[in-house]
Amino acid sequence: MRGILTIAGRDLKNLLSSSLFYVIAGMCTVLWSYSYMRNLFAFAERSRLMSGQMNGLETGVNIQNGVFMGHISQINLLFVFVVPALTMRLLSEEKRQRTYDLLLTSPVSATQIVLGKFLAGTGAVAALIGISLLYPLSTRFVAEYQMAPLFSAYLGVFLVSAAYVAVGLFASSLSESMMLSVIMGLVFNISLWFLSQGVDAPAGTLQSQMMEHINFGQHFLNFIMGSIKLSSLVFLGSLIALFIFLTQRVVEMSRWR
Repeated sequence: MRGILTIAGRDLKNLLSSSLFYVIAGMCTVLWSYSYMRNLFAFAERSRLMSGQMNGLETGVNIQNGVFMGHISQINLLFVFVVPALTMRLLSEEKRQRTYDLLLTSPVSATQIVLGKFLAGTGAVAALIGISLLYPLSTRFVAEYQMAPLFSAYLGVFLVSAAYVAVGLFASSLSESMMLSVIMGLVFNISLWFLSQGVDAPAGTLQSQMMEHINFGQHFLNFIMGSIKLSSLVFLGSLIALFIFLTQRVVEMSRWR
């Protein structure tokens, strides 16, 4: 456990102190600030018009669907692209700087190496998620809304982002070229959203149930809609574990070359 935490702490510090992280955080902040404020003002105007038309009756306007869902969707879209850019540093940069061999000969196992780097990547992404969470939390000062659906949605964001980190870490383990690692991570991330697309299976059959279970977008939507399902937790957890295992096998093979 100490080896995992040592690697995680070192790599997390390197990620958070890198110029790349500040560029990504700054870019995300600018985009989120612009789009969130625009959606919030549009929602306020819509609410005002509907309140006038309904003469004070219940309008059915929901800030969760009107503002937060768009914000969370944009977070996910950005992370599809920026997470591979962060995770490329975890193994590809080690190989490029010739420190990878030193890491392999250190008194830690391949599993500890991979878990430490996964925790570091997840920690860096969690910092970005924390920044994005400030926007809906600040809205609490001007509007009342239920907190449970918001935190359910952000749990989904965290788990999906952790899956992107695991995928990006696997891509980073396959090549010492950081650009190639980014491209592979991006391709893998996009592929997750098309796992069950284009498959025409009769409803109620085993095939349709399988396609529904591996529907990445549907699991994410469950969290956004405020529904935390065991099947979604199991699917995302299994996906993360799968790519961590694949990365561990790549690192282990490198040790025995």
